[in-house]
Amino acid sequence: MDFGAAVAELDALVATLEREGDERALLLLELVDAIHRPALARIVAGDLDHPQAEALLAMYDLAEVEPEILVEEAIDEVRPYIESHGGHVELLEVIGGEVHLRLGGACDGCAGSATTLTRGIEQALREHFPAFERIVAHDPASAPLPLLQIEGLRRPVFATVAGAGDLSPGDLRAVDADGEAVLLANVDGDIYAVRDGCPVDGRSLAGGRLTGFVLVCPWHNCAYDVRSGKRADDEPGAEHLDVLPVAVDARELKVAVNVA
Repeated sequence: MDFGAAVAELDALVATLEREGDERALLLLELVDAIHRPALARIVAGDLDHPQAEALLAMYDLAEVEPEILVEEAIDEVRPYIESHGGHVELLEVIGGEVHLRLGGACDGCAGSATTLTRGIEQALREHFPAFERIVAHDPASAPLPLLQIEGLRRPVFATVAGAGDLSPGDLRAVDADGEAVLLANVDGDIYAVRDGCPVDGRSLAGGRLTGFVLVCPWHNCAYDVRSGKRADDEPGAEHLDVLPVAVDARELKVAVNVA
């Protein structure tokens, strides 16, 4: 709908609401005006840094978002996977396209899983932060004490479930890990693992479809991000999949369903 048509339709709608005396609708229009009028005045005056102007521009995706916000949103996408490794990621700063991170917690020193974690973070950054160039990793030993010694933090216990090269890109495979049903997914050479059971009714997801990071249930067509376990189809209030730590070395692919 073009601008002129929208204005004409809005005028007609307001006239109808006034004639019918719909108080809630009229209140809604008054609230919209109360938000837009002072903010537009700030924008016309060139005061774009004022909170009112910034809020209105953000409502319409017209404000420039700080790089740190974009990076934090990206990290939040894969944070459940990082934490499933007993890990913790801290954003230090963003300099141009360089994202400075510190990875600590129980995953520190776990060579088998560090590469997978870093690749997952890189992919999320490419999706959410257009200016991303590279991650600059900082020494976990320089982290403050709470980052390295999180109270109650427990280390994943890995069990071998397959050979390092057994799963080709795009493949899904159901395996047993310490008596638990697990589904492996190879996304462009990176391995992810979730507990194998659709949250809807517990049926195996092994016959599902993997498109990029999105796993589609073969029974209900619900979709999940294998990195975070979150629903990828915007279903409100839906349960997530449980993501599991993965470690890959030269010979073995390992998954942790227990901690110690």
